[in-house]
Amino acid sequence: MHENLHPFDPRPGYGGVVVRVADKRWYLRHWHSHAATEMNLVVRGTGSILLETRRYPLLPGHMVWLWPGERHIPSNWSDDLIVWIIEWQPDFLPRVIRPRANHDLSLFCRRVERGALNRLDGMLSTLAAIAGKDAFRSGLQFAFLALWEEFMRAAPVEATRGWHPRIEKVFSMLNDPEAPQSLRELAAAAGLSPYHLSVLFRQQTGMSLPAYRNQLRLNRFFALYREHPEMDLLTLALDAGFGSYAQFYRVFRSFMGRTPGRWTHAVKP
Repeated sequence: MHENLHPFDPRPGYGGVVVRVADKRWYLRHWHSHAATEMNLVVRGTGSILLETRRYPLLPGHMVWLWPGERHIPSNWSDDLIVWIIEWQPDFLPRVIRPRANHDLSLFCRRVERGALNRLDGMLSTLAAIAGKDAFRSGLQFAFLALWEEFMRAAPVEATRGWHPRIEKVFSMLNDPEAPQSLRELAAAAGLSPYHLSVLFRQQTGMSLPAYRNQLRLNRFFALYREHPEMDLLTLALDAGFGSYAQFYRVFRSFMGRTPGRWTHAVKP
């Protein structure tokens, strides 16, 4: 498969996708929701996932369920990230989930034990390698049942609940490329000093405001690159919101662990 194809594009009739993510470009996203039911299982690395009303720290063994329409954004992932992401499409899942209607679907994050994590990692590796449609659909149903059973046995992970209204204002501005983006402008709009906004943002999200902002810019860069791989990197970087190629280069290397030039050489056919 061409490395620049999006791994979460579902194949028609397969009912969902099973992806083992180690390349952070596929996990860098804006706030988003989708019709599919999604499960994230961290194999290695650390990070966070932000939801509309809470933030969960993520460590190896943490399993997160994201139900249809649940807005979320992954953040602050470490360089050694490995995470399974499974999505079940709406037309496939009801047959599986109906027998579990008495379970608490408001649950989001729990941590499975190491032995269970190893078993699930092996099971998902096998499923991801299946090419046949019927076999994959059967495996996808089995995976839901096995993952949910382990999830219900696991210990809950405590969330940081609620966003400060001023942080919600900043989220809204950062998600709008046309809105003011400097720390001073964001702080003024939130009614805080730049220092207090920086402290509050880190307390609430677990990452610095510049790191969060650069994550959004990189996400825009990768989306633009998928649409226009023929364009030069400087143009794409500037369109993504970076102020200069030097800034883009520094951020890209920090997030991806290699230079933009080496990365594009690796992913082009």
